[in-house]
Amino acid sequence: MTNDLTADGPVQAQIAEEFSDRLDMLEESGQVSKLARRLTEMALADLATDLGVRFTEDDSAQFVTHLAIALTRINRGDPAVEISAVTEEEIADRVREREAVSRVMRDCAPVLERAVPEPEISYMTLHLCGIVDVQAERTGQDG
Repeated sequence: MTNDLTADGPVQAQIAEEFSDRLDMLEESGQVSKLARRLTEMALADLATDLGVRFTEDDSAQFVTHLAIALTRINRGDPAVEISAVTEEEIADRVREREAVSRVMRDCAPVLERAVPEPEISYMTLHLCGIVDVQAERTGQDG
């Protein structure tokens, strides 16, 4: 099975550069695997391209950290996080973001050799929605 992450090279290079210090620290401390780091960069680039979002250290650090650590946990086969009713309620009307995260995580699944659990997708979506909303406020668009 092949990896279907579709982000273009320049976006992926910008993401790798933007978050290199953060991901270096997480990887060197053993919190994030090399594979999870690479998948994080590819997933972020794919989401940026798909949703027209620019991920920066200023507004996306928490999301990047969560994504990299979650992918590491999933790859190791650690127990899934518990579902949160509050999180599900928060993102209930965020179909576009949820579908984008779900698609990217489906693309990661063959590389991880396991599916990404729905509660993880929900938490990732919640982080992403916060970034989308902040950027929409900056540009005066509706999120």
